[in-house]
Amino acid sequence: MKKEKKHTPKPKDFTATPFQSLKGFQADTPAAPVPAPKPFLLPETGDDSDLFLRAVANVRPLQEEPERPRPQKAAVPPKARFEAADRKVFLDAIEELKLDVNFRDELPDGIVPLKPLPVNRMRQLRRGALRIDYELDLHGMTRDEALESLARFITGAFNRGQKAVLVITGKGNNSPDEPVLQGAVASWLRDRGKLMVTEFAPAPRQMGGSGAFVVFLREKEGNQGLGAGG
Repeated sequence: MKKEKKHTPKPKDFTATPFQSLKGFQADTPAAPVPAPKPFLLPETGDDSDLFLRAVANVRPLQEEPERPRPQKAAVPPKARFEAADRKVFLDAIEELKLDVNFRDELPDGIVPLKPLPVNRMRQLRRGALRIDYELDLHGMTRDEALESLARFITGAFNRGQKAVLVITGKGNNSPDEPVLQGAVASWLRDRGKLMVTEFAPAPRQMGGSGAFVVFLREKEGNQGLGAGG
């Protein structure tokens, strides 16, 4: 008689399903990531403006810096306006001065028309080659006294054959009469003394400068009989 073999049941694989009995409940599945927004693209065209818009579509403006104030240039007024204003001021000033605009051939007293002296003569005078032995000082004289003395002085120097003499009138810094003497002397030398005087000019600085005249005399021949009247 055969013995019956006992079959030992094979253990089942363990599977833990604690929530299998909970029907109707399901664990939430993780949400799918949100895709990043795609950049907005314009349809490609051959237009330059479309290409520019497409290029700057995703550009974000930077933070704007405050605009620096530009230095303002001073406004330049119209030149014509200033010229007109200056012209009016000038004309008004002329009207107030009431100037005599009549031109005359004769120069008023006190204006000496200086004739350029020969360079060699002035050079000789400065170097001492041309000597001035006679001079007349008119300081302190009245106009009439000065002209009378001047006439005698020039006539005497001319008769002696002098080439140059010095006439001192003063600059008029300390006496109001001295400018009057300068004009009177210049007029006499230019008019009444023209037959004896070739030319005259302010003296060099070492001889008195503008306060004196160097008078160059003509040759005596042919000029006899000139009086000394003023």
